[in-house]
Amino acid sequence: MTKIAVIAGSVRPGRFNIQPATWVYELAKKRDDIEVEFIDLQELDLPFYNEPKPAMMGDYEQEHTKAWAKTIGEKDGFIFVTPEYNHSYSPVLANAINYLNAEWNYKPVSFVSYGSQAGGARAVEHLRGIAGELRMFDLREQVLLPNYYFNLDEQGQFKFGEQEEKAANTLLDELTTWTAKLKVARES
Repeated sequence: MTKIAVIAGSVRPGRFNIQPATWVYELAKKRDDIEVEFIDLQELDLPFYNEPKPAMMGDYEQEHTKAWAKTIGEKDGFIFVTPEYNHSYSPVLANAINYLNAEWNYKPVSFVSYGSQAGGARAVEHLRGIAGELRMFDLREQVLLPNYYFNLDEQGQFKFGEQEEKAANTLLDELTTWTAKLKVARES
């Protein structure tokens, strides 16, 4: 069985991020072909990158880095849930990604994003470049939530519909397929 992580990539007070992150995590948990873990960067609380050596060297000194490396190293694939800030992704997600290198290598990644009209697409495009540098396999399938704030109920909860669920299930199908294939490739 392959292991994936849903990574909630925002720590803003009152963040919307937790809603799509929890939603896709719950969808993933219904599957019997993957194990899924929810990683909330707010709870992880990594300090601003503070390793004396570049992550590419893999010679981590800080205990928080070693723990993060173990968590990510055990996973076979990822779903990054990101807002779009100034046509890019969140700084807390950048920080978490930049802490490590080899632990991300040869693993697939999918994206759930949100924002204004582009729905976070520009943030995802930046993340695709980062994924390439980290030797990750970024999947085309993604979930975009444009103008999400127009689809909130009176309690501020997003109303996920058929379209979003179909996109998420397609994303999960592809992620599941490629986590299994790349796990075999990494082990050979």
